[in-house]
Amino acid sequence: MGVKNLPDLSVVIVTYKSEDFISRCIGSIYQAAQGLTLEIIIVDNGSEDNILDVVRAQFPDAIMIKNRRNEGFARGVNQGVNSATGRYLCILNPDTELSPGALRILLDFLEKYAADCVVGPRTVDEFGKPQPICRSLPHIINIIKYPISLLLRGRRLKKPRRFLLDIWNQSETIDPIKYNGYITGACLVTRLDFFKKMGGFDERYFLYFEDADFGQRIARRGYHAFLISEASMTHFAGKSAYHNPLTKRYFVEAYLHYIQKHFSFSHRVVYKTCLFFIVVGWTLRTWLRGDGNQVGILLESLKSFNPYWPDHYVLPPKTS
Repeated sequence: MGVKNLPDLSVVIVTYKSEDFISRCIGSIYQAAQGLTLEIIIVDNGSEDNILDVVRAQFPDAIMIKNRRNEGFARGVNQGVNSATGRYLCILNPDTELSPGALRILLDFLEKYAADCVVGPRTVDEFGKPQPICRSLPHIINIIKYPISLLLRGRRLKKPRRFLLDIWNQSETIDPIKYNGYITGACLVTRLDFFKKMGGFDERYFLYFEDADFGQRIARRGYHAFLISEASMTHFAGKSAYHNPLTKRYFVEAYLHYIQKHFSFSHRVVYKTCLFFIVVGWTLRTWLRGDGNQVGILLESLKSFNPYWPDHYVLPPKTS
């Protein structure tokens, strides 16, 4: 399948304090890529743990890129992609475990599908509960999505709904873009040249929404994305982000950048207003719990809503 002397597949994994998960993740890649030639590229964002020693001891063929500080997820992915030489690319979270043959199934689909596209596997958490590998793109009607999701939770949906992809059971292969959706960066597989042609991830997103932005861009240019139900993966969701106390701030600033980049003026006003009150609610609940450090971080996030605050859509690299 691959080009002579080059691997079939380059797997790029960006890590941050992911020592507890990386062995299981990489081990599953070899089982998931039966019959394929691989290169595995680990981009570590200044973890200050023993992940380099773990990877070198157990997977000496893996390529290690060590950043001295946390450069963010999007920039880390692009670093790994710039070193990749495979025909295909897999962007994979470190807190995941691929099922045997999953990558083989995904690449077989790409091989048969003539046009450029993006694919991802059916995903569950460690308890077997479906996880949203395909999500709906942010939209003005998303404001009421979560109340609707709560009302419909536990019901089997006969067809995926445009604003309810998060709770769909992923029982068949679909094109999420048909329903205004995208494949998340937990496991995103495509042709390497296509990812580069689309400009990679926007590095102005430090963490979160870089995958939604990528999905928005490919949709606008008429490309497709597919959830492939025959391939599966377990995602121990949020375990890497758990170690970073700035996670909510990253989320808010990334969301604001996405809104500013893709929404019309009227939609920006509505979305920013709703998000502002959500962050105020987070801040009040955190204050009541007595977590002063998190309160300070959330108050810093609120500054991002000020249109005159300098450079408030771009987070500088953080080491914490």
